Amino acid sequence: MNKRVTDTRSKSKNDIEEDPEIKKVAHANNSSQFVLLLILIVLFGLTLFCALFYIGKYYETRKKVTGDAELIEISKESNKSLITNNGPFETVIDDTSSEDIFIESFANAEIETDAKSKKDGVLVFDVKYEILKNDFRYNIIPNINSDVVVRFSYSFDNEEWTSIGNVLSTTTSTINPLMSNYYDVGGISGVINVATNYRLSSKPNEIKRIYWKSETLIKNTTDTVGKTFTANLKIEYKESA
Repeated sequence: MNKRVTDTRSKSKNDIEEDPEIKKVAHANNSSQFVLLLILIVLFGLTLFCALFYIGKYYETRKKVTGDAELIEISKESNKSLITNNGPFETVIDDTSSEDIFIESFANAEIETDAKSKKDGVLVFDVKYEILKNDFRYNIIPNINSDVVVRFSYSFDNEEWTSIGNVLSTTTSTINPLMSNYYDVGGISGVINVATNYRLSSKPNEIKRIYWKSETLIKNTTDTVGKTFTANLKIEYKESA
């Protein structure tokens, strides 16, 4: 009668020889999982950073806009544009002092063109200075000593400013520049066309911005006490491509 004998010593030896291989496979799996986890952490970090960056940029823009301000957003297939108007301002001369009143008002526009776009993005707009109320004296002959004068400037970096000195138009007349490119707007009401059909363009993968500023100077004298001046510098969207 044949007896079947199992060699337990041989089995144990094989098990001992296989252990290092199993450990290698397990170690390789752990390494792969660690690398994958590291990649996921990096991707999550980048996504979070980008999200916080754009959210911060959005709220930073919102903080600069107060009162009756407005944001105009235009989205196209290959570009997007943003127009920011800070809204109207009002000044009432309630007392005389040794200093005149100086008011700055701002509006800006930007256009961003997609990197895959085959052409430049273009934003077309008008810049207007609308005088809503003007109690000050009108001068038949414009002069720099008017109760109210205003100057208009633009900048591409919000630091270096260039004032315009061309003839401006209203619905009924034209206004010529005076000394230092100021315009006499005493007694004038309605819309003054500062820039018409202005074209702002950006190349693919480029953001282009322009800033506009009005500087309104109002005389503070005994003759102007109780008078009101209300105006609004604004950018009006026309078209984009």
